Amino acid sequence: MHPIPARTPAWLSIWMGASAAIFFLLMLSAPSGYSVGGGLLFLGGIAVWLATSTVQRNGATEGGEAMAAAWSREDRTLCWLLLAVFLTTATAVLWHGDPGKYLDQGARYALAMPILLGLRRARLRLDWLWAGLALGLLGAATVAWWQIRHLGVPRAEGFVTSAIPFGDIALVMAFWCLMGAVLAGLRRRHAWAAFLLVGAMAGLYAFVASATRGGLVAIPIFAALAAAALLRRRSLRPLLGGCTAVAAGVAIVMAVLPAGQIAEGRYAAALQEWRAYAHDGDAANNVGARLEAWKSALISIPERPLLGWGHEEYRSHLQGLIEAGRIHPYVAALSNTHNNFIEIWLHQGTLGLFAFLALMITSCWYFCRRLRAPDLTVRVLACCGASLPAAFAAFGLTQVILGRNNGVMFFVLSLTILWAAMRQAEADARG
Repeated sequence: MHPIPARTPAWLSIWMGASAAIFFLLMLSAPSGYSVGGGLLFLGGIAVWLATSTVQRNGATEGGEAMAAAWSREDRTLCWLLLAVFLTTATAVLWHGDPGKYLDQGARYALAMPILLGLRRARLRLDWLWAGLALGLLGAATVAWWQIRHLGVPRAEGFVTSAIPFGDIALVMAFWCLMGAVLAGLRRRHAWAAFLLVGAMAGLYAFVASATRGGLVAIPIFAALAAAALLRRRSLRPLLGGCTAVAAGVAIVMAVLPAGQIAEGRYAAALQEWRAYAHDGDAANNVGARLEAWKSALISIPERPLLGWGHEEYRSHLQGLIEAGRIHPYVAALSNTHNNFIEIWLHQGTLGLFAFLALMITSCWYFCRRLRAPDLTVRVLACCGASLPAAFAAFGLTQVILGRNNGVMFFVLSLTILWAAMRQAEADARG
């Protein structure tokens, strides 16, 4: 490791910690709320870099807060991988002449780099992060309840333009809030644990109210990561109590609230749609259309393996496949392939897919390495961090969640926040 000689001014640490909390607070409970938190984090990251660079040049370190940890090879690797995803996206967009919105989404990965730098040089307040998560989920649940009960919408979608990312992001945040409640409970902070547990239940309600089916794939992943991080003999009794409380909350949501009844109907319909496609070739439904879209993309990818197809070019190619009778005409009505991995492979080629997989796998592995760390806080944050790329990989099987501004912003900023918080906890544990 190479130590960073300069300290961060205390007010900038407060700025970065508050901005991270605001990001989670507004993510689902306000229109474009992720932009507010993201903008504050970006400005703070730039300010931290300028301040620490100035202090380093002047040779002064007084008046600041201690570093979370030394800048490491893992930090640099994450930065390089974020940059690689941006560069491969930019190369494909410019090569194909695609609209600027695709370059804008790729740029979010590069913009996360100064945020990561700022967060790693700041002193974060973990309670602020947990409070932001819990209050943000309570806000999301309120919005979901209002949309279903008073607006009469069939599925809660919050302010993020679609029910699917709203529900999936709420589920991830709910899991993190639950892990925070476990940490607080094991530290005997019972009132704080109860507050975070209420936040987790609110997030679960928002997820169920969205009737998002693809997010269910992530739940076994969460359970496996939590078991790896938490299962110890001395913590078994409180964990069993927490699991009982969560199970009771799930039962109440599914059995009593209208959101649960909506979700049950959606999940039953998914099985019927799959049978209709598998037995009758009916692609004119949600499940069948997705499977047919994957089929058309996998037919086309071998023809342009390196940099893929431009979006407009692919639309013309797709029409040719329909006219040739190779795919169902219903596919033409879809805006994308409904699979994050196939979408990247199709439009950015093997180079884009390789960069994306490298970021997802490497970041997940870095967190997973700490799942058995001696310090409980490190293990909990490692579990939360590992669940992010793992969950987005699961979500990406049935939707292009990172093709949306809210999805990519949540992913890259949560990755930097959780990584910095975990590295700080590591440094604190070492004393």
